[in-house]
Formats: sequence, structure tokens, C-alpha cells
Amino acid sequence: MANQNFVVQNGLTVGPLTIDAATGTITTSGNIVTTGTTVTFVNEVVTGTEAIYGNLTVANVTANATGGLNPGAVTFTGNIVPAGNVSYNIGSSAAWWNTLYGTSTHAQYADLAENYQADRFYNPGTVVMFGGVEEITLATAETTAVAGVVSTNPAHLMNGSLAGTNVIPLALTGRVPCMVIGPVAKGDMMVAAGFGYAKASSTPVLGSVIGKAVQDFPIQAKGVIEVVVGRL
Repeated sequence: MANQNFVVQNGLTVGPLTIDAATGTITTSGNIVTTGTTVTFVNEVVTGTEAIYGNLTVANVTANATGGLNPGAVTFTGNIVPAGNVSYNIGSSAAWWNTLYGTSTHAQYADLAENYQADRFYNPGTVVMFGGVEEITLATAETTAVAGVVSTNPAHLMNGSLAGTNVIPLALTGRVPCMVIGPVAKGDMMVAAGFGYAKASSTPVLGSVIGKAVQDFPIQAKGVIEVVVGRL
């Protein structure tokens, strides 16, 4: 069967279609649309659009669908493997999946963060404290109410559904970029310096420590270095 329009009564409609008699591979440069019952593919290569409104059971798929796969319910009996390492995403920053069940072995970024309500917008790296008209406000110098550092790219973000005018991700543990006033040496305990910055302290008061410096910043000036938050 080669290069013809293909319609079957179970709701599978395919554009130009090629089936390899030896391997059973289905190849199409057209569109695949299913409208009804469960459809099972053993091997499939798609370069058009695949829209599935019934159920789809797949043993092996080469996922070259340029138009996207829009499934109702999908059951895979094999692995889903991208064509390149760290090349493709599941969802996007504008279109998230809901609950994901599985095991994660790696994270791209380096800190665990949680969303809080702030009294205004604060840039990543800003040192903040508990207080103000909301939950979080700009930290004052050496405050024991220090909350931490606004995360730049959290590896895991908790309280993700929090809504408000100024929701900020607060780094709870891990390494994050932090605005500092030098000099700072690696391993220095960091406390609030005021105005959103951190500074080194050799004798910090209990409750005032943000974390420890990971990098040297040997000049008396303002800059950004990585700090491990949650380390006393």
C-alpha cells in the first residue's frame, strides 16, 4: 500500500500514506485525525499534524510531528525518547501541564523556592524580609526578620498557584545570584546590608544570616555573586 489517501471506519483518517510491508512502519507527510475508538500504532513516523480525539496506544513512535500531537488519552508501552539531548520541552512557559506523576533525576537550576506576596516587584537577587503591607518587603540592614533572596531561576517552585499583584519566588535553599556590597570572601556569612543588598558579617546575630558566599568579591563596591541560602 503506497502513497494514497487512506480512510478506515474506526475513525482514522490519513493523508498520503506509506506502509512498509517488512517493518510495518507507517509514514505520512499528511495529517492523521482520529475521531472515535482506540487506535493502536506499532511503528509510526509523522511529519504532518496528528490530532487524536479518541485513545491512542503506541508501541514505537518516531516523533517528527511538525504540527504537534494533540491527544485525548495516550498509553505508551515503550520509551519516549527525544531526537536530541536537552533539545525539546514538555509544555511551555505559556502552556503548562497540570499534575505530572513520575520520578525526576535532574534539575536544570540550583535552588528550591516558594512564592510569597510582596508589597511591590523586586528583581531577582534582591534581599527581602518578612514585613510590610504584604508578606515580603525590602530588607533593612542586619534585620533578624530576613526572609532570603528573590530567586532567579528556581529548580523547583512551591506554592505555584499563588495569585496576586506582586508574587515573588523566594529562594529557601540552594545557590542563587545575590546582590552584594563587598568585600566578600568565599564562606562568609551573609546578612542584609539594606536596600536589597547583602554583606559579609563575622559576628552575625541569630536570625540575621541569609546564607554563605560561594564566590569572592574582593572590592568595596556593589555586585552580584552566588550565595548558598539556608546555610548558617
